[in-house]
Amino acid sequence: MLIGVILLVVLLAPHPSVAGTKTAVPLRVAYSSISGSAIVPWIAFDKGLFAKYDLEVELIYVAGSQAMQSLLSSTTQIGIQGIEPVFRVNAHGGDTVMILGLVTKPPFSIIARPEIKDFRELRGKPMGITRFGSSTDLLLRLTLDKWGLKPETDVPILQMGGVPPILAGMQSKKIFGGPLSLPTLARAKQEGYRELADIADLVPDYQVAGVVTRRAFLRQNTDAVRGFIKAVAEATAIFRSDSGYVKKVIKERLKIDDPLVIEETQKNYPRYMPRVPYPSRAGIAVIKAFLERTEPALRQLSIDDQIDIQLVRELEQSGFFNSLQRAQ
Repeated sequence: MLIGVILLVVLLAPHPSVAGTKTAVPLRVAYSSISGSAIVPWIAFDKGLFAKYDLEVELIYVAGSQAMQSLLSSTTQIGIQGIEPVFRVNAHGGDTVMILGLVTKPPFSIIARPEIKDFRELRGKPMGITRFGSSTDLLLRLTLDKWGLKPETDVPILQMGGVPPILAGMQSKKIFGGPLSLPTLARAKQEGYRELADIADLVPDYQVAGVVTRRAFLRQNTDAVRGFIKAVAEATAIFRSDSGYVKKVIKERLKIDDPLVIEETQKNYPRYMPRVPYPSRAGIAVIKAFLERTEPALRQLSIDDQIDIQLVRELEQSGFFNSLQRAQ
């Protein structure tokens, strides 16, 4: 009798799929810089937003262009990175694609040591970037061009490996300046380093960071990628609206203790992020035109083939992004 009751309970118990529960999809996600763009996925992680959309996300810091290599090797499935490596990989037959524009205006300033009073004084003095081919590299070269200085010829350019190491290089006098973004930018200003230019004033449209994946992964895991986009969008809304929580994430995840640096990052970084996160075609066009000067293989590529806005458009049309703004 007891066995019969147990069997009846087992038979009548809802199957996990019937009950509506899902197995979480594991995702390894690389972010390529310690900057404001890294705050968003950490908000999503700590707030449980990835779990909300049935994702088990592991966030991994992979500096610069190595983030793309981790994507190509399938070590990671999604990257928070720039569009430049997408162009370079796809020019050689790759299938990478940017599906969301996280930061579409350059949140960088050209910062120099205090003794540099004017950009003309940079001639002959080395400047630092994260890595060749990165956003910091292109933005520095674009800025030097606008100032009438020839990169490499008039101003040597050194790879430092990341944004915080650019400031460290200035402190040690290995370099005299470079592009910095928040929160490192706030720390540099606080320490007395000189802002020569807000790059957003010189280059208003620039696709700095976005969500990148491979087309094959997108096709095979559309629901998971849609969930990832929703989680990132909700985290971006929290970035704008919940200053206390954002400051906590900056302190704990980016390991920043200075309250003034945390305050400036939380307050100012969201202005570089679009409310509806399409990749910036105008910003990508700027990058493509600049890359083509030295990388003619990129001329054959169209901008539309480097981005896929289907999921962002679908969510916009459903009212998802508007609902986030109304909730703020």
